[in-house]
Amino acid sequence: MAGNTSLQKAEDLWFSPDVVILRADTRIFRVLAAILKAQSSVFADMFIFPQPPSTEMESIDGVPVVELHDKPEDVEVFLKAIFDSSFFMPPPAVIKYEHVLGILRLTHKYNVPYLRCRALDHLGPIFPTHLAEYDDRRLEKLLSWNNDIDIYPIIQTATEVGALWLLPVAYHDLCKLDMAHLLNSAQWKDLGEEVQKTCLIGHSSQRQHIHKICRFFSVVKKTGGSCADPPKCNALCQRLPLSPELWALSAYPLDGWGEAAWRSFAYAGMCNNCVTENKALHGAGRQEFWDQLPQMFGLPGWAELEEMKRVALSVR
Repeated sequence: MAGNTSLQKAEDLWFSPDVVILRADTRIFRVLAAILKAQSSVFADMFIFPQPPSTEMESIDGVPVVELHDKPEDVEVFLKAIFDSSFFMPPPAVIKYEHVLGILRLTHKYNVPYLRCRALDHLGPIFPTHLAEYDDRRLEKLLSWNNDIDIYPIIQTATEVGALWLLPVAYHDLCKLDMAHLLNSAQWKDLGEEVQKTCLIGHSSQRQHIHKICRFFSVVKKTGGSCADPPKCNALCQRLPLSPELWALSAYPLDGWGEAAWRSFAYAGMCNNCVTENKALHGAGRQEFWDQLPQMFGLPGWAELEEMKRVALSVR
């Protein structure tokens, strides 16, 4: 290039060959410092002032080692997301949830906005802010998650990075578990006292709300109204709430009431008008529960959470 004056450097894509070695616990990573600095303002600031040589500084192959106080597995997926564009693709790519959380934690800590937003984009459909989105979520299609999804680190991570709009549904999912399961979980103590208190209060509120969602059972059908057979429908409404299956749903205020449930009421002999009216009352109860869900866990209302989400995702 020295003799060719027609060539021009693309300054933003002219990286120095300097490498840096990062160490997290016993795992080490050798990466290009220039690319890391270009993506992370925290690492850029960290490398502005080179450290003077020191006999006490750890080095490998003559390269100084920078120690990171993060989980090695988090650092590994974080660096892969930066250096391998195919590793952490946007939704609807299927990503392991622990990878999403690790990348979210470190992109927040080391300020890599576009990857932080990408991680939040992956979590958004799983922990939505609208009831219709909740009804449409299919965990197995969105991430490599299943019914045994570990909610504890999700709550910890969302709290840590300030993604509070993810928490209402995360808390709701956690509180589907019975109290004994929560208290005996090995991860319960890791949540911290404040989060534990939030879970306990919200758990009680959530379980009690089933009575409001099912209050259509107490609506008395009168002769001359829309009900085709008031004595029969009233008898059914008195009998159905006593079924063990119904009370088992108290842990799942938003779930367990698909079309099959309403067809079963019709099969039991409830008239079509009452099935339709009860379904509408149930829907209104679900919406009321949804509207109150954030406050059950000491969070701001949905409107404020939506604004927080909008602002966070606008920085890419």
